[in-house]
Amino acid sequence: MGKVTGIAGRFGPRYGSSLRKKWKEIMEKRYKDHQCPVCKTTGKVVRLAAGIWYCEKCGAKWAGLAYTPY
Repeated sequence: MGKVTGIAGRFGPRYGSSLRKKWKEIMEKRYKDHQCPVCKTTGKVVRLAAGIWYCEKCGAKWAGLAYTPY
């Protein structure tokens, strides 16, 4: 296999390939555009803290998973 690229590329050869791949998968899910469960807008949902999510459009705030809002 080749090198891990994308968001995990910043680690270079450190931490081992298995951990870099797992971290990359989690972070890609975290930073993708999520849909607000209240107003159904995509792209305006941000994470305030681990498990706390907020929609910038409608102002809804809810508890979700640590890295994904649902």
